[in-house]
Amino acid sequence: MTAFPGLAELAAATGSRPFALLRAFKRAYGLPPHAWLTGERVRTARTLLDAGTAPADAAAAVGFADQSHLSRHFSRILGVSPGAYQRERRKARTV
Repeated sequence: MTAFPGLAELAAATGSRPFALLRAFKRAYGLPPHAWLTGERVRTARTLLDAGTAPADAAAAVGFADQSHLSRHFSRILGVSPGAYQRERRKARTV
């Protein structure tokens, strides 16, 4: 994934203060920026896992520090580990 600009940089570019920008983002998307970005990373990782990418490679591709970092967020959001998700999806495709 592409590196995103920091909060101060975004606030300066939009002519607002950082806290005001955070409030506006949360109002528009229902989540703070970091939570939204984490969710997007997990959704992208899920797509990669569906395509057969190894969990460690998917973690690196979407910007997580390592596989355990992906696993922690993936499990929290989807209720299952990346490896278990991938195994279940493979099994469902062969049935």
